[in-house]
Amino acid sequence: MTWIKENYFLSFFVAGSIAFIMFIIISKSFSTDESQHINIEQGDSLWELAHEYGVNEDKKVWINKVMAMNNLKDEHIKAGEILKIPANEKSYHFDNETELAGDTK
Repeated sequence: MTWIKENYFLSFFVAGSIAFIMFIIISKSFSTDESQHINIEQGDSLWELAHEYGVNEDKKVWINKVMAMNNLKDEHIKAGEILKIPANEKSYHFDNETELAGDTK
């Protein structure tokens, strides 16, 4: 305890450093990044992704945003690429047909 009293400036430095690191860690965890990343699979196109993820806006506008976010020069994407897209909830298109047990399509 005597050492801490004699070296109070060092104690303040260590406590301040710990507080600063905790602040950085906490602020990173509450990041408000308005995007998400998706992995492109074989057969994917920006138009299909716009239909799936760009629920609330015009498909062409959504595609232009994605192209700008990923520095794409055209609308061609390849399987295996990882694209950053605007963070919207994925739309699920349900088939509302009634299906009885034993029915086959």
